[in-house]
Amino acid sequence: MSSLKSIFLPQDKSSDNPYQTQLAKHLVEVGVKVEGASSKAFFLPTAVNEWKTDILHIHWLHSFFIKSNMLKSLVSSVIFLCELVILRLIGVKIVWTVHNLKNHDNQHLKLERICTAIVAKTAHAIIAHCEAAKYELITTFNLRNHEKIFVVPHGNYIDCYKNNLTQTEARRILGIPDSNLVLLFLGLLRPYKGVLELLETFKQWHPDGVQLVIAGKIWNDSLELAELINQKVVGDDSIKFIPGFVANEKIQLYMNACDVVVFPYRDVLTSGAVLLAMSFGRACIAPRKGCIKEVLDDTGSFLYDPNIEESLFHAMNCAIQKKDKMLGMGEHNRQLAEQYSWDRIAEMTLKVYQWCLSS
Repeated sequence: MSSLKSIFLPQDKSSDNPYQTQLAKHLVEVGVKVEGASSKAFFLPTAVNEWKTDILHIHWLHSFFIKSNMLKSLVSSVIFLCELVILRLIGVKIVWTVHNLKNHDNQHLKLERICTAIVAKTAHAIIAHCEAAKYELITTFNLRNHEKIFVVPHGNYIDCYKNNLTQTEARRILGIPDSNLVLLFLGLLRPYKGVLELLETFKQWHPDGVQLVIAGKIWNDSLELAELINQKVVGDDSIKFIPGFVANEKIQLYMNACDVVVFPYRDVLTSGAVLLAMSFGRACIAPRKGCIKEVLDDTGSFLYDPNIEESLFHAMNCAIQKKDKMLGMGEHNRQLAEQYSWDRIAEMTLKVYQWCLSS
């Protein structure tokens, strides 16, 4: 299998998410040649002529289906699907990793659902990150061939980022007292992630000695979302809002300053951000939904039902009641994260490739 070749489509060239970098690196270590293709419409010549690939490994579909308007989206979708069919006809195996079932901005949902269903039927193998994602995939697209759906977990982020700051040092830099319980929301600020709901809940709760830190870039520099967030944080010293892109070297600053990371997501299938928090040994507050409920447990987190009113409030309240247990909860999560090593993920992915080639 030393000559097996895989093209990642689309290639994520951003440095802020090492998911593809880690997967590719460890696949190379088990004998797979990995290349990346962009999200441009015509990837077939690269796959066939330049790389002569065995596997086309699709990751995120929305960049092919969702364009600036409906006509462009339709044209791009047709080109993409035609290329998939041609690749399949000439013997290239199609593998799709399901990171989500729809785009987070809910654009062109009918078109995207039809196209995603075609990809699901066309793919030789599908990778889901957990059993819940596999079940949702099957029910959403009425897939009958369950044999081709494999569960391969999301890898951890241990040692992917610098992690040499103590909590005291991190809090000194951010100007946060050592005695405070610190809740953190970190990452791209998008409506579906529930940051506005988090702010409303925190302001209702507002106990003494608790600090909420929100750090991240606002999606598409939305002035509306920025204004709504600023309205809720202005004049409140217990909320520290730090807008802007968080560089890799700054991640440890926020992670090590906090006691617990909050994920008030409205909609989630898989979440690498949860693995990031676990990799830094932090307790979590998160919805009992999707893959989250399979990677976290009640020993290291405060899981809540997002369909029940005030459940986030109660989860946050439990956190302050267990303030002295945060260190142990975080260490438990770090131990859980260790089982999702990229060595293991690469081996499992290679087995999916091999299954495709032998079936």
